Order: sequence, then structure tokens, then C-alpha cells
Amino acid sequence: MRFKATLLLPLAILALGAMPACSGDSDDPKPDAGDSPDSGTPDSGTPDSGTPDSGTPDSGTPNGGDGGTGTASCPSHAMFCETFENGQGSWDEQKTHATITADGTKPHTGSRSLHVVTEDGIDEKQGEGEAIARWIRSLSPTFSTQLFVRAHVFMTSLPGDFGQMGTFFVLFSDAGNDFGGFELQVIQDTGFALDDWSARNGQGWNRQGPPVNLGMSTGRWVCLEWEVRRPTASSTHGTTTVYVDGAKAHEFTEIGMRSFNTFMVGYGFVHPQGPSASETWIDNVAVSSTQRIGCE
Repeated sequence: MRFKATLLLPLAILALGAMPACSGDSDDPKPDAGDSPDSGTPDSGTPDSGTPDSGTPDSGTPNGGDGGTGTASCPSHAMFCETFENGQGSWDEQKTHATITADGTKPHTGSRSLHVVTEDGIDEKQGEGEAIARWIRSLSPTFSTQLFVRAHVFMTSLPGDFGQMGTFFVLFSDAGNDFGGFELQVIQDTGFALDDWSARNGQGWNRQGPPVNLGMSTGRWVCLEWEVRRPTASSTHGTTTVYVDGAKAHEFTEIGMRSFNTFMVGYGFVHPQGPSASETWIDNVAVSSTQRIGCE
């Protein structure tokens, strides 16, 4: 993925503002006071080691995946979180051949979730651009040495072929002297991919597997976690790890790192090669700079 120039101005404006800690519970939110890569086994260590507090992550699939139960809430240690109960809130929006709304069609908890629909028949080879929609938010403070993301994701389908990657999350810096980033994707075999366009040595497209021991599923709510780490705040490379329902799915190594100031969440295809139709719901997005968040 490479960002178009039309995105840079609104994103630069976004990066100037500090964001509230949790925007899902009120209209005026206030801040709250090493496994092997393919083991498929839930971690059980301390928070700083990259594991949930309890050491026994929940499955992330209440009511057989139908969702819509319980009360949406935000972890107290989150830098920010979004339950989508109040609509768009403090997020900005970017979409191309897609729609993105906070609605009540399929919430995981509470009454709303983020609903993304991409158009069919959009083909990059025909010059038709992307088929993707994302909500955008600045990181304050910017990324230092670690970041933890959690979301519940319900997919109706996977990308149609290996020439097409569906993007969930993006981390990037739009600073003129520090531009670059990467994004977490899913591919046809249910495995994950990481598109590293950080302008560091070794950048490029990285994929999980095959074979895929633990990947994404369709037709049910999946607890998707993304961990980003680097040794020091000036390190140029680090690792990103993906967890599915609390278990480690894959670790990407030697990924280019910068002081990322922007986070995006959504779904769609940066390089669509039609068919490009998809429908995805995302709920309970939380971002923390101190510890892994866990599934519930």
C-alpha cells in the first residue's frame, strides 16, 4: 500500500490534536484514571510480556458468533477505545468505492458496531483504484516502543485470490521527515500478511504461512489482537504479532518502525482485483501503549 497525496492533508491535521481516552460511553468522554509464532497456544504471562491480565483469554465468540449481548466498555489503561455506541465520534473517515458507518446491524456488544461494505467489480488493473473504507485517529503520544490493538471482527468472506489482501489496521507517520508505515492484512488462505511501506531496509510484503495453523474465520466474531514492538524509541526495526481469540497466530520480524502518529481501522482492498465485494463488522476497538488488552 502507498498513500495518495489527497490523504496527507487531512491526516496531517488529525495528527495535531490529542484524542480522548475512550469515546464509546458518552458524548464527552474523559480519560480513565514468548511463544513460538505458530504454536496456537494462548499466552499466560504478565501484562508487560504482551499477555492479558488474567492469562486466560476469552474466546471472543459469545452466542455462537451472533453477538449483540453485554455492555460495551473500555479498559482503563487504553490510550483510546471505541465501542461505536455514539456513532462516528472523534474519528475522521476515508473511503473509496465503499461505505463505513456505525450502525446496529450486527453489534458484538452494546447496540452498534462499525459496518464496512466494499463495492464489487473494482479492479486496480482497470485504473479503478481502491475498494476500502477506514476510520482514522491520531496517536497521542506517538508510538514509542510498544502498542497493543484489540478489535472484534466479523467477516462474511475472505479475499478472493492471492492477488488481493484485505486490510484491517494501519499504523503510519505522515511527518515530512518521518513518513512511512505498515498495515495488517488477511489473505485467501485465512493467514495474515503485513505490508511494510516504512521506507526502511527490508520493507515489503510479508505473509503468514503456508500452511496456516491459526488464521481468520468467517461467519463468526473473532477477537483480533495486534501487537507492535521495537527495542528502543529510536530503533528502525521491530516485530508485530497477531493473536486470534487469545492465541498467537503469527509474528512478523524485522519490520520497519517509526514514531507513528496515526492509527486506522476498517476493511477493504488497497489493490482490488475484482471481485471486490465484502461486508465486515468491527466492534470494541481499543489501543494501549502499556499492555496487551485481551479479548473481553
